[in-house]
Amino acid sequence: MSISTAATGEVLSIDRFVPHVSTVEANRGQTVGLFLRERLLAPGSDGAASRPVILMLHGGFAPSIVAYDLRYRDYSFMEQMARAGFDVFTFSHTGYAPSPRPRMDDPVNVDASFQQHLIPHVLPGPQAPRYPFKLVSSRTEWDEIETIVDFIRDLRDVARVHLVGWSTGAPRAGGYAALHPDKVGRVLLYGPSQFFDQEDPPATMPEAGSPTLLQTREFLLDRRWRDHVHDDGQIEDPAVCEAFWHELMAIDEIGAGWGREGLGIMRAPNRMNFGWRASLARIAAPTLYLLGEHDSYARRLESWHALAAPQRMFVRVAGCSHFMQFERARHLLYRAAAEWFHEGAFMGRESGEFAVDTGGKLYGAAA
Repeated sequence: MSISTAATGEVLSIDRFVPHVSTVEANRGQTVGLFLRERLLAPGSDGAASRPVILMLHGGFAPSIVAYDLRYRDYSFMEQMARAGFDVFTFSHTGYAPSPRPRMDDPVNVDASFQQHLIPHVLPGPQAPRYPFKLVSSRTEWDEIETIVDFIRDLRDVARVHLVGWSTGAPRAGGYAALHPDKVGRVLLYGPSQFFDQEDPPATMPEAGSPTLLQTREFLLDRRWRDHVHDDGQIEDPAVCEAFWHELMAIDEIGAGWGREGLGIMRAPNRMNFGWRASLARIAAPTLYLLGEHDSYARRLESWHALAAPQRMFVRVAGCSHFMQFERARHLLYRAAAEWFHEGAFMGRESGEFAVDTGGKLYGAAA
């Protein structure tokens, strides 16, 4: 365990590796350490004896501390929530740094559709994987969340933990909430993943394939992010894009060395995703959805219509993309999370559908 203090001396950062018996086939039965970070106000800073607890679950490519604790200006979602009166945790699933990445350090285990990015400087040519299977699944990730939630509940002596899920973190959080309603308080999902190609688990586990997927800097920052910037000022500080990539490479020395021209490349596990639609029908926790208008809106909106939580709220956010927490809209995201988890409401409402601009002004219907 390591502990550091923010420059202000008010917000602590505590890193741990939590023991977990892996259910990932590549290292099944082994006790591994799942990386967990906590951000919280230093004891006595606000006079509170205890604070509500939030667990933030990352998406398909950006690991936990890059997604939620980017140490650049005011872009750390975790730090903002700590200052708002929460103990905030995030962890990295298997396949994401700094947690274990079994079979992923061997470049021949990169999926065939991505090996072109490694030829000829890492691989001499296309090669078949030594481990010819996908690496992780929705089930193994729910198992990991279970270990982390139970650790946090014991550590902080709380019955329930609030959940945040971004992108593929939404079906991770939603799936866990559906499985364990007694351990979950409220849920906030933003930029939620669209439905998976298959709803049922593969007939044979693990599914044939390769363990590792890649994304280049150009693809992530340009095609996935900057191509979805449509409004002046949507990205207040363009340097945040480079800060995001720099942090990705800083926690993955191997990926940093695999890229062309010294730019690095991002590695992520090949996943067997399933159960998102079924989970949405079973979530009992109060759930807030935020979706940016420039974020593949129609496709991602389908999951909102499948959500059957008794208390639910949908907010369309103008002028932002899938990377809401790194754009001008981050301030609205911080406000929404704080109000939802403290009060069970946002902008004085407990449910319904509406649209807001990045300043929090209502401007019309959600659809």
